[in-house]
Amino acid sequence: MILDLNINKTKAIHSIIDLIEAIKTNADLNMNEHPNYIEHCDKLKKILITLLEIKEEIIIPMNEGELYVREHVLPNGDTYEFAWSIPLLERLIKNNGGTVIRKKYKIGEVISFVDYGGLENDRFDFALQNTKPIYVIDYAASDLSIMIDGNHRVASRYRVFEDAEMLIPGIFIPADIHIKSMATNHQRIVFRVLSNGNRIYKYLKMLSEGTKTKKPKLFNMDSFL
Repeated sequence: MILDLNINKTKAIHSIIDLIEAIKTNADLNMNEHPNYIEHCDKLKKILITLLEIKEEIIIPMNEGELYVREHVLPNGDTYEFAWSIPLLERLIKNNGGTVIRKKYKIGEVISFVDYGGLENDRFDFALQNTKPIYVIDYAASDLSIMIDGNHRVASRYRVFEDAEMLIPGIFIPADIHIKSMATNHQRIVFRVLSNGNRIYKYLKMLSEGTKTKKPKLFNMDSFL
């Protein structure tokens, strides 16, 4: 399905272009390393400008089941919406068993990940009995971990047992895997751009503050030019 860009996404892409330009021109960032990322920032801006000229294409089956939707809020208040196909993500987990990380999470560790706006009280009883692992992803666009499947499982256990030490099975999914379950071509590209911009800025800022850190791992963007 092909979609015209709505006004909110158009505004958000323009705002992301401004963010990338701000990284490029920020004189307070580490000047030794900063020049090494100017070309990459120009590349990210060029990709975003191209996105404004092409339609958004939904590239997952629309009859395949649950989507998790999250608004990414930019510093100026503009928002860009990402959506992940949970059935597609489950197949990616199965096919990348050596890359995803299976672990036990403490309820107190993940309760802050719960999206309370999406909770439905009539699902709590089932969720309490549900032993399926929760899915936590590397949300590299903001340097966070977020939960995209398991809100009711975590919230129901916390409500009933009030035990922050209680363990729940989970799977941590790196960005280069979960990005393949995003709903549209635009979303997958914008997420990469935001992630690279965020990682570059964080790296240069840490260096400028005198903190030693590793060079950022960036998505390869050459195929999008």
